[in-house]
Amino acid sequence: MSDSSIHTGDDGTVHLGPELNFVSTPGIYRELESRFTVSGSTLNIDLAGVRHADSSGLALLLEWQAMVNLLDRQLHITNAPANLLRLAKLCEADKLMDISGRGRLEEIPGQ
Repeated sequence: MSDSSIHTGDDGTVHLGPELNFVSTPGIYRELESRFTVSGSTLNIDLAGVRHADSSGLALLLEWQAMVNLLDRQLHITNAPANLLRLAKLCEADKLMDISGRGRLEEIPGQ
């Protein structure tokens, strides 16, 4: 069973949590896929509720970035956990997405 929850705030921001991993990403992808075709120029994803994310979570975010690029839209990802930001930086994926963490990327331990 997937350990994930998805809800949309009053402002349209999609909030994910608590896991963004190999188990949860297929269900999250299926549930949110239709939101990419909804009108509006920007899709906001808030990861404040995510305790842990792995490489499949990063792959999901990169897939969403590719989808919005094809639709000439924007994707803003906020409040990413430190381990996800470290992974994105290691893979240089941080340069491909508008992603921010709970602190500045430069302040992440081990950077």
